[in-house]
Amino acid sequence: MLKRLLFVVGICAALYAPNQLFGDEYFCTNGEIIKGEPITFKEDGVVFRKDSGGYSDKIQWPSFTQDTLKALAKKSPQAQFYADPFIEVPLQLKAKEVKPPPKIVVSDVERLTYYNPDPSFLSAWISPAGLLLLVALYVANLVTAYTVARFRRKQPALVCGVSAVLPVLGPIIFLTQPEAVVEEEPTEEVPTQEREFENATGSATGANMATRMVSRAASVRGDNSGFEAAVYTRGEVTFNRKFFETKFPTFFRPVLGAKEKTVKFVITVGDKHFEGMRFSRVSTDDIYMVPLQGGSEISMKISEIESVEVKPR
Repeated sequence: MLKRLLFVVGICAALYAPNQLFGDEYFCTNGEIIKGEPITFKEDGVVFRKDSGGYSDKIQWPSFTQDTLKALAKKSPQAQFYADPFIEVPLQLKAKEVKPPPKIVVSDVERLTYYNPDPSFLSAWISPAGLLLLVALYVANLVTAYTVARFRRKQPALVCGVSAVLPVLGPIIFLTQPEAVVEEEPTEEVPTQEREFENATGSATGANMATRMVSRAASVRGDNSGFEAAVYTRGEVTFNRKFFETKFPTFFRPVLGAKEKTVKFVITVGDKHFEGMRFSRVSTDDIYMVPLQGGSEISMKISEIESVEVKPR
């Protein structure tokens, strides 16, 4: 009986001894099999003591198969800490582990009420942009009034004052009115005896020359029978735009009156003489005259005019 007991104990010891003398097998993804026991667990890998003797190189965690990673995770808590990130979890288990997000309940809150009136035409004009536009239109109205005053030969102060009280309407009123005719102050004609005396003596002083110029300027204004002849020469008068506009205002009209049709103009430019019936326009440097025989207008430089003669036709 004792022999049988010893025989059984011997067989059990023989079966247990290899498991203590030799380590487990660990498989790598490249097919390598490592026989031995892990002795060091680090973040960058595992070091084994081989059954054949010696130590293995440090083997990284992704190099092990899933079964080997699970087996190593059971060795120690340290090994489980490094092996768990590389162990693949089935999607079904992941779905069970994922917790549903908390339900957000939105409750009603008390809101402030804002006064938002319906937009109107008046509210648009009293806004900052509307007021700025009104000021711009008012300034443009005054500028237009001043331009109309210059165009129609009105007093700028009068036109701008009316336009300031009646915007838009004021410039229209003065624009529809006819152009104001500049009237010259009447001057006394120098007696004939005095002119003959001056011509006889041949002494023309500055006062006499001025008097003679005024008398000739007055002679261009006619009575009911028509205009009298007059001659204006450079030196006695200054030829410029104002001279033609003030001396011959009625000769700028497209249609001449009965008195204007009785005279003609003879303008001397250098050694040339030009005849015309009226003036079409005048600028700072040029004067344009309509020929007596008709046709296109004649352009002359004001600075080159030697004399202007008014003669009966």
